[in-house]
Amino acid sequence: MILYGKNPEYTYVTDPNRFSDLLALCQRYRMAGAIRQSAIAWLLLFDENPFSLACERKPVTADTVGSLAAFAKADLATLADLFFDLAAPYDLNFVPMDAAEDADSEVGAVAAALAADLRAAGKEGFFETVLSYYARYGVGEFGLHRAFYLTEEGAITPVSHFRKVTFDDLWGYDLQKEQVISNAVAFLEGRGANNMLLYGDAGTGKSTCIKALLNRYYPDGLRMIQVQKYQFVHLSKVIDEIRRRNYHFAIYMDDLSFEDFEVEYKYLKAAIEGGLEERPANMLIFATSNRRHLIKETFNDREGGGDIHRDESIQEKISLSDRFGLQVRFGKPAQDEYFEMVLHLARLHGIEMDRKELLDGARTFSVRHSGFSGRIAMQYILSLE
Repeated sequence: MILYGKNPEYTYVTDPNRFSDLLALCQRYRMAGAIRQSAIAWLLLFDENPFSLACERKPVTADTVGSLAAFAKADLATLADLFFDLAAPYDLNFVPMDAAEDADSEVGAVAAALAADLRAAGKEGFFETVLSYYARYGVGEFGLHRAFYLTEEGAITPVSHFRKVTFDDLWGYDLQKEQVISNAVAFLEGRGANNMLLYGDAGTGKSTCIKALLNRYYPDGLRMIQVQKYQFVHLSKVIDEIRRRNYHFAIYMDDLSFEDFEVEYKYLKAAIEGGLEERPANMLIFATSNRRHLIKETFNDREGGGDIHRDESIQEKISLSDRFGLQVRFGKPAQDEYFEMVLHLARLHGIEMDRKELLDGARTFSVRHSGFSGRIAMQYILSLE
């Protein structure tokens, strides 16, 4: 196998001694159906090779992938023979033990659909069917997952259980949502877009807004990689890995802020703007913070604090925030707005209570906690459930 044989998972569908591994693969991704055929479909979806990556980067037809098509056709003809070899020992139908809804099960559903379409297409239509899936979904982890995080070593890893929040979960803040959505759409369409900083009071929905944005625009190619501030040293490697992929990546930094003794922000400044390497057009920074000025300042800073070049020190601290061209403030709601949030969330969650009783409870709950906010409203609704 010239292209697809490089994937070590290929042994799952050719080595009878790996049957337990193949079962584990089907269970992890909840792939119901013929075990061996599901595994081959999974292999095709995840194998990042020159042909599949070429299909991801440009409109996919047999002509646009050039001479790679000849090699791929030979590989896929061999896989088709294996796919339709009904004498193989893996032609059992697998039924997953549970039907949990997570990112892995979503991928498994795509693999199962591909297996069904390959069966319908037969050997003659095998190649074209694979092309159509690369055109629709892309390939590999980036093609089939929406959210990622970094390991301690800086490896990009899919998030299996991503919150399925939508903009309906965030009542109010219509202007803020409009600004965030407009910037994201411009980014996806290849127009001018800015790094975004969503700042303001705690519990006002900044993170929810970012997650809802990803859930809405994942089908349009938006992907999100969460990076913690102690991982900023890995940013250059992350940027290099995503630069040539045909998706739009939001590097997500939640609750971003720095104490005056922390210096990790220097890596971030260089990654956003100012390094020798040009920032890729398919990447933006999406950050949330309780502070507009991300680096802590004190009155001592303003008074000089022994620093001869006081103004330069101040500029050093505020220059990070200036690199976010779109800054959107989320303020705490007034009491009436808090009550509207409670009523909205109660409808979403099917809570049926007398209006006065519901709002009296919401007021009492806010007093016992930290005041009015969307987070407190959600916590109150969850306490009722």
